[in-house]
Amino acid sequence: MSGGKKTLRCENVASLNYPSYAVCMVSGRHVLVGGGGGAAKTGIKNQFDVFELYHDGTQTKGERVLSHDVGDDCITNMTGWSKTSKATSNKIPAPNISLALGLEERCLLLKLKPFLKTIKADELPLDSFIPSKEKVHASGILRKRRISEKSAEEGSTEKEDVREEKKRRQSINATLRGNKYFTFDVDKICSTETVYKRKSDQEAYQKCCGVSPDNNFLVTGGTDGYLRFWSLPDMKKIREIKAHEKEVDDLHIKPDGKQVVSVCKPTRECSIWDMKDGKKIIQVALLTNGVKYKCFRARFGIVEGDLKKTRLFTISNPLSGTKNPGIVAKWCGKTFRQERTQSLSGVLSSLALSDDGRYLATGTMGGSIYLIIAFSLQQLQVIEDAHSMFVTGLEWLPTECKESQMVRGFSDASVLSISCDNSLKIHHIPKKGMVPVWVVATLAMVILCAAFLLASFLGL
Repeated sequence: MSGGKKTLRCENVASLNYPSYAVCMVSGRHVLVGGGGGAAKTGIKNQFDVFELYHDGTQTKGERVLSHDVGDDCITNMTGWSKTSKATSNKIPAPNISLALGLEERCLLLKLKPFLKTIKADELPLDSFIPSKEKVHASGILRKRRISEKSAEEGSTEKEDVREEKKRRQSINATLRGNKYFTFDVDKICSTETVYKRKSDQEAYQKCCGVSPDNNFLVTGGTDGYLRFWSLPDMKKIREIKAHEKEVDDLHIKPDGKQVVSVCKPTRECSIWDMKDGKKIIQVALLTNGVKYKCFRARFGIVEGDLKKTRLFTISNPLSGTKNPGIVAKWCGKTFRQERTQSLSGVLSSLALSDDGRYLATGTMGGSIYLIIAFSLQQLQVIEDAHSMFVTGLEWLPTECKESQMVRGFSDASVLSISCDNSLKIHHIPKKGMVPVWVVATLAMVILCAAFLLASFLGL
């Protein structure tokens, strides 16, 4: 691959039934997506989905293995972590997932326990409404029609039956592995108030959360300006830091667990805190030519796979107007001196670093996504209009995990993206020196045609 910028298309992994605001990978092939319609009675549920990713030979796809309704509050932020275990009733490894969800002023802590589910013969999904009395599935099982199928075939006015049947079929998982798949039992651990009202008329929201690298404690931030540290899994408060006068919009914990960065957009602050004593280490400020910028997101990233070395990355947008570009900045992990910047068109909205520290992804309010080399901040790819609305979240697949390598089709790296357009998409960075699939297909066709013509000419 050349180092220049390339404009590419992306793959649609799955369609969602709600606007999504949070995404996290919990294994090499499992991703969680959360969001919803809020407290308004619009018919849009507040839920999270667990998707098992696989590659069908053409592209990466997501198979929904769990949908869980969380009630009246929309999921606006979440973090998840897991450990591999033997699933109940089967010896195949599956992840035991812990999940922290931001719901208004509360943090809901859940445990997702895997088990192997077998789809019954009469639950197997159909590709379409086929007007026949019986249908033979790919598994060879003969199944009788449901009432809703008959109604659809005969042109009945029972539209509700047809609608429910469509929903049922969309919710059932057809897999490349047959009629068995891993799903999860959801256990509630606790629900804890993590953000408090400072005034009687003020609303309280948890806006961000993060788990420590050893999974022993959780850090939350919200509208009251505090960073709060909670032990896991009992959610007992360890300490709190008055980080900002306004809300904490974003936070991220350093890979070694010693520092945490917090962002406050209203006051244009990006501060680094010592996790041990809660003291402020430094507040970084973007150096510009007199143009005022406010920091939107901040993430720590390791230096080319070395956990002992880190960098800080931020995205910032001009305080007013659209003439000036958004800026991605790289900061020294020790002194937090500004080392490099890259200007990007559009208003930047999200940020993610690959786990090996090689790549950075940032999304825009216009729905585009930039893939960038972390060391140099050189634009590697830009996916114009990846989403029809602003990008709300990005998450890289693990780079060294064998399961992840199979999922992403052996590309060099892959990043998932979500948006309020109800879609989950994936974007791949090909390995250096790899020939694009379309080139291989074209060459194969040319060779076959040439062989056929040669055989005809020789009378073979």
